[in-house]
Amino acid sequence: MKPSALTIRIFLCSLALFALSQPVRASDTQQIATYDIELQIPSEQRSLMQEHLDLYRWRGSERMDEAQLQRLVRLAPEQIRAFLATEGFYSPLITAKMERNNRKFLIKLTVEPGEPVRVTTIDLQVIGPFNDGSEENRARLNKMRSDWSLRPGAAFRHDNWESAKRNALKSLLLDRYPTALITDSRAIVNPQTNSVELQATLDSGPGFTFGELNIRGLDRYPATLVERMNPITPGEPYSQIKLLNFQSRLQDSPYFERADVSINTAQPSRVPVQVDLVENKSQKLGLGIGMSTDTGPRILLDHRDLNFLDRAWRLGSTLKLDQKQQTLSGNVQFPPNAQGYRDSLNAQMERTDISGEVTQKLVMGAKRAFVHEKAENAFGINYFIETQSVQGSISARNSTLSPFYSWTLRDVDDLLYPSSGYLLNFKTDVAARTLLSDQDFLRGHGRAVYFHPFGPRDQLILHGELGIVAARSRDGIPSDFLFRTGGDQTVRGYAYQSLGVTQGLAIVGGRYLALASAEYVHWLTPAWGIAVFIDGGNAADTPSSLKPVYGYGSGARWKSPVGPLNLDLAYGQLEQKLRLHFSVGFNL
Repeated sequence: MKPSALTIRIFLCSLALFALSQPVRASDTQQIATYDIELQIPSEQRSLMQEHLDLYRWRGSERMDEAQLQRLVRLAPEQIRAFLATEGFYSPLITAKMERNNRKFLIKLTVEPGEPVRVTTIDLQVIGPFNDGSEENRARLNKMRSDWSLRPGAAFRHDNWESAKRNALKSLLLDRYPTALITDSRAIVNPQTNSVELQATLDSGPGFTFGELNIRGLDRYPATLVERMNPITPGEPYSQIKLLNFQSRLQDSPYFERADVSINTAQPSRVPVQVDLVENKSQKLGLGIGMSTDTGPRILLDHRDLNFLDRAWRLGSTLKLDQKQQTLSGNVQFPPNAQGYRDSLNAQMERTDISGEVTQKLVMGAKRAFVHEKAENAFGINYFIETQSVQGSISARNSTLSPFYSWTLRDVDDLLYPSSGYLLNFKTDVAARTLLSDQDFLRGHGRAVYFHPFGPRDQLILHGELGIVAARSRDGIPSDFLFRTGGDQTVRGYAYQSLGVTQGLAIVGGRYLALASAEYVHWLTPAWGIAVFIDGGNAADTPSSLKPVYGYGSGARWKSPVGPLNLDLAYGQLEQKLRLHFSVGFNL
């Protein structure tokens, strides 16, 4: 490929400036030359000159004497022409003058860029095996040409020219032709007509197909674990997206500290897929303590085994103890399969004592989850056995076999510290007396959080929830399927789950829920902020009794390593008293 005139000019300027950059100090008899620059140029090109022109770069250097300054002034017009050419201006008018102003010099630069050259024609060709005359590749070439970003009539910029070539090449590299390259590219500029003709030729190289897996680095876990996560079928055409998808699945799994997936381009047919892995340890024991204004002090004991029964099954068991809730849970998660489904089994025993209602329950279930881009889908079945004791009322024993479906969408700019976007979740459960349940019901529950920025330091956060249980009554329905609210992340100003249906001397769950919250945050520093908020909502057993109560207040915000930390002082309008709330993260 022949070098362009622009490339030669930039090279000659760089060669001359290299000599200037060598450490030649002004002698003791020579005075360091200081100077000001008066630059007259349209504002669109001013920053380009100020960032790259050597008169700016060397200003204030102790190596600068009058002779060297004169040399820079002589070189400035050629430098300016080279820089303007990258922006599409090939016929500028430039004057450079040097005047003495007392002990300093004044450099006057006047630049008229002129009219930019514009693209007239584009000739994009692909040679090599790609050019086999097939309908598929003809369609791909037409798409490459239609996707070409530097269209006829557009002002020619060097960066846009390079970007257009890269994008055209990328379309081959990503799909079937990983050794494609640019063999020739020319921008033929005609300064008299302010036009440029673009020519680019790409060589596709051979088409590649995938072969078998070649796995290295496995010691603790079986090869079937990697094979289950592999979306690639031997013999299918090469796709970089599938390689990256495979690598992402391995890296996102808890089994590996690092995962690299690649191919060797030495042979194109059924090229082996190389998988290099660094394993995580299979056993992990954790002990934690915490504090919540909802449930008080908390202690947590957690055990994880990533290779249960030497099958790469993930066994997790957790013991959590706090003032109002004690939980012992265990789950077995199976490795994701090639389609990305994640299956699991779970069991849980729990005792709660909240607002005069004491429950003891056993839950067993199975779930299948699938994540696609920003959405997560999950469905499964749970079996509940619950004993409920209500202060001042009768006790009850409820059981339910409930299939469920859940959908979650996370479309935010940052999952840990979102400043714009939204989070959505919807879950539905169903139960029938004919299927081991004490009551027929259909339950729906939806939650949403919306983040809207106002400049770099302010944001509005809106949160809403709606829930309904369609049933003859709440009798026979386990408390997990009914609704209570109030607390740190629902209606602040009220105790945890203290809003609901009054039964005896206790507050129990109802069949209807509605709440909304608005919060405005101002960040004083990148990590610390203050907020004001108003919350409203309630839970009830009939729509007519669903009357909202309100809480409002202010608080502090801190972007902690584990997520947003919230410390709020809220006034509950119904109870007419202040309450302190502490929470981490967002409730979704």
